[in-house]
Amino acid sequence: MRTMLFFVLTCLLASICAPVFAQEQEEYVFNTWLASKDDSRYIFADTAMVRISPDTKQAAIDTLLAGDDITVVELLTKQMFTLKGITLPWIKIKYKKDGVEKEGYVWEGLISFSPMRRGDLKFVYAYDRRVDTVIDKTKQFQYIVKLKVVQARTILASTTFKIFEGESSSFSYPKVMPALGLNNVQHIVSLSFGGEACGVPTDYYYFAWMKDGRLVSLPGRTEVGDAGVYYHGESFIFPGEKNGQPDTIILSIHEEEETEKVDKNGEPIMSVKESSEKYSWDGVNGTFKKLGK
Repeated sequence: MRTMLFFVLTCLLASICAPVFAQEQEEYVFNTWLASKDDSRYIFADTAMVRISPDTKQAAIDTLLAGDDITVVELLTKQMFTLKGITLPWIKIKYKKDGVEKEGYVWEGLISFSPMRRGDLKFVYAYDRRVDTVIDKTKQFQYIVKLKVVQARTILASTTFKIFEGESSSFSYPKVMPALGLNNVQHIVSLSFGGEACGVPTDYYYFAWMKDGRLVSLPGRTEVGDAGVYYHGESFIFPGEKNGQPDTIILSIHEEEETEKVDKNGEPIMSVKESSEKYSWDGVNGTFKKLGK
C-alpha cells in the first residue's frame, strides 16, 4: 500500500509540474540528455571533433575521445543540428587536455547521459541513433542505446539495445553496483528509462561487467502505475543480498489493483498479489536462463 501511495503522490506532483515545465521548454525540444550548465559529462562518441564555433563547417580545434571529461558551459538551444535521426542543440564545453584548460563547441549527441565510474573505469552511455521500424503495419521509431566501458581513453567493450521513442524514454538514470554475489562479475550496471506521466512504465536494463573483460546482458525489470488504480513493480534479489540464492537472480513481482470495495474513508481497497520468477546465472559463459516460478 505504501508503494501505491508513493505512485499517487508522484502522479499528482507530475500533473502539477507539467504545465510549468512545458512553459519553460517552449523553445527547446526536450531530450533525454537533460544536460544543463555546469553539468559534468563524458564524451560519448568514439571520436568527437571540438569546433571553434557551433557549425560542422567550422574548423576543428581539437579531438576528444570516448570517456574524456567535459563540463557543459552553455546549451545553444537556438542552434539545432540533426545527425543519425536525432535533433539536438550544440553546446559549449570546457575541458582539460595536457594540463591546459580549453573551450569549444560540440553537438550534444556526442556527449553522454549521466556519468558513471568506478575508479578509473568509466561506463559511458547515450543514444547512438534513431531508427524506424514497422510493428503491426505501423511505423514506429526506436532509439539504439549504446553502453561503453572505457579505461584510459580506450574502449574495452560495448553493447547496444533498443527502446521505443515516446514518453517512456523521457529520462534516464544510471547506477553502478558491486557484483552482489554474481560469480565472475566485477560490477552490475543498471540503466533506467521512463516518463513523468502516470501509466508510463519505467524500464530497467541490467548489464554485468565481467572480471574477464566482457560486458553481458542480465534480466531486466519494469515498474508502472496509475494513481489509485493499479501498480506493477518488480525488483531483483541477487545472490549476495538478503534471501538471495547461489547463482540465482530472483525477480520479485508486486501487483496492486483497485477493487469495488472501499475502506471507512471511502478509499478503494486494493487487491495485492505477490509472485516471483527465477533466473539461473552461469558465471563461466556469462549467460542467464529463466527457470520455473
